[in-house]
Amino acid sequence: MNYVLNLMLIASLVPQYLVGVSPKIVQVDGAKDTVSLKGAPARLSSLEIRLRMRNLPDWTTDGESLFYTRTFEGFVEAVSFVNSLVEPAEQLGHHPDIKINYNQVSLQLTTHDALGITELDFQLASKISQLTR
Repeated sequence: MNYVLNLMLIASLVPQYLVGVSPKIVQVDGAKDTVSLKGAPARLSSLEIRLRMRNLPDWTTDGESLFYTRTFEGFVEAVSFVNSLVEPAEQLGHHPDIKINYNQVSLQLTTHDALGITELDFQLASKISQLTR
């Protein structure tokens, strides 16, 4: 594994996150570069993600984000569900990307600072799953 401090690469990948954040290192790992920033949560490995997905049967992943979609009876129920996400998201200081299509709510979880899935994503997904039972 080669470690390279490459500020230009970091700036090109995540310019919106560099305000007040000091780059740590860029890990060049074969086909994919991983950016690690000071203070960012640790990104989980593919194996860790696959193992943790076993506990979230209603969720899917593309390896970069966690996804959940639920259909409700109507718009009011869908919005009520979205409102129920506020407290757990605020408790963790971690917030889902939310899309509402009338009676269907789609969630996407990823840790933007880590450029992928972290423990925070799984903690919030677990709390959301408990809300839907």
